[in-house]
Amino acid sequence: MMDKKKTRSEEKRDAIMCAAKQAFLEFGVQNTSMDKLAALAGVSKRTVYNHFASKEALVMELLSVLWKSAISEDELVALNKLPLQQQLVMLLCQEINVIAQPGYLDMAKVALGHFLFKPEEWQAQTKGMSKQDTALYSWLEDQHKKGRLKLENVALARTQLHSLIKGSAFWPQLIGSAEPLTQEQGETLARQTAELFLSHYATAPSHHSTDPSYHATTQSNV
Repeated sequence: MMDKKKTRSEEKRDAIMCAAKQAFLEFGVQNTSMDKLAALAGVSKRTVYNHFASKEALVMELLSVLWKSAISEDELVALNKLPLQQQLVMLLCQEINVIAQPGYLDMAKVALGHFLFKPEEWQAQTKGMSKQDTALYSWLEDQHKKGRLKLENVALARTQLHSLIKGSAFWPQLIGSAEPLTQEQGETLARQTAELFLSHYATAPSHHSTDPSYHATTQSNV
């Protein structure tokens, strides 16, 4: 089956997103104007504003895309062949890798600075990022349906996991009080978070972290 051809409007939106990602990484978000984005994307500034009301809205969309690309659908299917704890560790490692990216932190700082005293705007912009279509949410929902996790609220469970990893791998780095985690530190955080989470929500005990092959597989995928 052939992929549906994108409309001209969709192509322009993709061009703007691509230009924004390139510009933000090369020049930084603060030093990138909407005029520069329009020039890089090959569209008019009016077209940029037709798709994104502000630079901050564009930043939030890029953050959302990064989250959704943390792990592919094919990788998510392949996880089903692994033990439960190993599956969760690998998912968390992928998300830790995303939030540890300098580009992600740079965009997050801009978003925080703009929305810190504008809670209503923040809620409106983050509404799209809370959609229940991320790999982690899909995995939690699937494991709950299979009876391997006992979750009263899948969205709450996902938020709890994000709070645990962001408390060490995102917020301290965002405000400049800590250096980015090393690969080993990120893996340790993912493993400890998975153990804590599963000790509360798993319907059966999980002891896979003692398996040597578990550590080898995890290290190769971080």
